[in-house]
Amino acid sequence: MTMVVFLFISLLINEVSLINPNGPTAVEDFTNCITSIVKVSFKNPGLLVFVDTFFIAEAVGRIKGNVLKQIHLNKKFSVRVVRPKNEYPVCVNLNEFNTGVVHQNQVDVIPLADYFVIIVDSYSEFTHAASRLIRLRNWNPHGKFLILLYSFDNIYYLKQIEYIFTCLFRYNVLNVVVLVPHIRNIRATIIYTWEPFEPPKYCGYYNETAENRIKVADFCEKGHLKNNTTLFENVVPIDMMSCVVNILAIEKQPFIGKDDNVQEANIERFLINEVLSTINMKTNYIITNKSRGERFYNEWNGALKKIVSKKFNVLLGGIFPDFDVHEDFQCSNTYLEDSYTWVVPRAHPRPPWVALTIIFHKTVWLSVLIGFTISALSWKFLSTVSGDSTYYTSIDHCLLSTWLCILGLTTHIRPKKESLRIFFVFFNIYCIIFITAYQTKLFDVLTNPSFEYQIANVEELIDSGLKFGGFEELHDLFYNSSDPFDNLIGSQWVIVENMSNAMVDVVVHRNFSVLCSRLELTYLSATMPQLSDSIGHHKYYAFKTNVFTVPIELIAMRGYALVEKFSEILEAFKQSGIVSGIRRHYVTFAERKRASIILKLQSQQNDVRALTIQHLQGGFLALVLGYVGGIIVFIVELIIKCNLVQKVLYQK
Repeated sequence: MTMVVFLFISLLINEVSLINPNGPTAVEDFTNCITSIVKVSFKNPGLLVFVDTFFIAEAVGRIKGNVLKQIHLNKKFSVRVVRPKNEYPVCVNLNEFNTGVVHQNQVDVIPLADYFVIIVDSYSEFTHAASRLIRLRNWNPHGKFLILLYSFDNIYYLKQIEYIFTCLFRYNVLNVVVLVPHIRNIRATIIYTWEPFEPPKYCGYYNETAENRIKVADFCEKGHLKNNTTLFENVVPIDMMSCVVNILAIEKQPFIGKDDNVQEANIERFLINEVLSTINMKTNYIITNKSRGERFYNEWNGALKKIVSKKFNVLLGGIFPDFDVHEDFQCSNTYLEDSYTWVVPRAHPRPPWVALTIIFHKTVWLSVLIGFTISALSWKFLSTVSGDSTYYTSIDHCLLSTWLCILGLTTHIRPKKESLRIFFVFFNIYCIIFITAYQTKLFDVLTNPSFEYQIANVEELIDSGLKFGGFEELHDLFYNSSDPFDNLIGSQWVIVENMSNAMVDVVVHRNFSVLCSRLELTYLSATMPQLSDSIGHHKYYAFKTNVFTVPIELIAMRGYALVEKFSEILEAFKQSGIVSGIRRHYVTFAERKRASIILKLQSQQNDVRALTIQHLQGGFLALVLGYVGGIIVFIVELIIKCNLVQKVLYQK
């Protein structure tokens, strides 16, 4: 009888220990399991966010306290403990994958978290914890998430695990492991994970779930990790097996054009296609004319609104970095670089005859006049002192001879004295150099016509009274600036929807100026005949100084896994010179295309005739006639001055 009672008590004790999840042994086992995973998988120091919920079971509370104590003793992580507030829980309806951008902490200087530890006893408690996490400014979807679901519901616990994975996937969280107690062995822990990317069947689309896709990654037995290896691996495959990326592209030449066959109008599109081809992905482009979009009261408009709604994975189209965008979205490494400058109407050309006087500055002409006077007076002085002929002792003849030398002509009578001859030789050398410089500069001025006063800086642009503007995203740079002059520009800004129409206003109507990308300006000059004349000059004037130079990047929702992969490939392309090669190819092709436009314009100009061989023959004929006429005059003069002829004339 005693033996029966002893066996009964022993079985009762074992049964109680088997089903008692609140005992110190179970708490210690789960604490040690979590600590082991943190030690193995959280290798690098960083910020760890620990979630503390309000309504928890006794065992969960003790596990939290012990785990938090062990993390502090480790002295490896900066720890931040957060608690849910009155936020509406997330993932109540998992069929709704349009999560939007949810941020409430406008000022938070804490860096992005690297690790997250969540210990809950139900999926409902997890939704409140997740609701708090995603509203933190240090929320990081690329962090590593360690979740303990301390539930013994042997019917629904697998569904709850799938719901946790799916909920976090809605917010682009991929590095997740979920721990649950073993149903039949309280001292054992099962560690679950899943693979969001399993191409070609599962490509990581927003509407996919973790249903029937979770798998066991490891076990903990009595607090010890069975396989002492990291549980977080790279979840993005090297080969995506022709999975499709939905890309929303803003039409903005030369970055994005409607015709995908025209490479020079799609340099960014061509580059991104090359990036995706390296991981075997296909693209589905949707071209839009909307602007990038701005944030008003935590709501985004424009093209970014469609990214927030998760209708597309990526947004691109000549987009430069912006602070508000970087707060709410994830951007790739920068690749192409672009500069922005003001474009104003070209000043009217000056009359052709003005070229004869504008060759040199006024100071040069004044110097020539002073030199002319000094040379004439020196000639007169040296003639008088040396006792030269009476011809050069006259100031009138000295002025006339000096003027003839400056024009490159010969004087009537050569000087006779040695001192005056030396002066005459050096003065003629100086005049030859001067007339050569004048003629050389004259050729340059005649081939490059001058213009009236040109607006050359933004201060003159404001004073001119011209309207000015640009794209909407450029407006914010001036409107939100702390500089009063920038605020003045922002207050008078005119939003431009179409750059081609704006350039027509600049060069044709001459009533507008625009802040334009230099790459886009090069493209427009190569495609719009209105921007060039038949000589090859631009009908607009771009300021020589840039307002700013910015890199280009693509935008996706925070945590989108492929952005980091894109950045790695883009960085490799930059280092290997592929990006700069694409840019050089574009500039060269645009220059050749513009040259063909200029040739067509020249063929349409009937009043402009090219220089032919007949023109050259006519010029040489005039030169020959001049020489013949000069020789005849010279012979007649010799005959008249001949002694025989003089005697005959005097006899008469």
